[in-house]
Amino acid sequence: MDLSDLLDPERIRCHCSIQSKKRTLQTLAELLGESLRARNATDDVNDDDAEGGEEKSSPRKVRKSRKQSDKAAESADTLSDMQILDALISRERLGSTGLGHGVGLPHSRLASIEEPIAAFVTLEKGVDYESVDGQPVDLVFGLLVPEHCNDEHLQILAQMARRFSDAELRDTLRGFDDPDALYEHLTSLQPVST
Repeated sequence: MDLSDLLDPERIRCHCSIQSKKRTLQTLAELLGESLRARNATDDVNDDDAEGGEEKSSPRKVRKSRKQSDKAAESADTLSDMQILDALISRERLGSTGLGHGVGLPHSRLASIEEPIAAFVTLEKGVDYESVDGQPVDLVFGLLVPEHCNDEHLQILAQMARRFSDAELRDTLRGFDDPDALYEHLTSLQPVST
């Protein structure tokens, strides 16, 4: 999966003045939650527009797709930032997601989302993240994956771990002040080998 499929400039923040791991996770939860709710609101509007359009589809097909989208919207619409934060913190309790070299990769699987989504935050100063190397973390890539996507979840984590093992990339990412420019850089990178 490409970074462009996971990220969006609206879910990127640069040089945040955050001083704790918990506040970093909270920032990621807010970015992810806001985006998920906005995405579902847009999907609802598009569903309403499609039903009123001239192109006809069978009533049974419309009912089925509408029912499926209502179910997805209901669960993602009710997904709060606190639920996302709780999921990320629960995963951290199993062991730190600090990869070393100043990188954190908090992640969780949630039943109420339909596709993987990520947010990325760079910090002015690193925070204690209980990383294996003991270094403070200042690059944090938060990932949510649908609960049923275990293999895809592991593949994305492995790709991100490989990507962030590149010291030159880490240094480059720390230099960005603009989320749009950082997004363009990340999405222009060559895919990592699997």
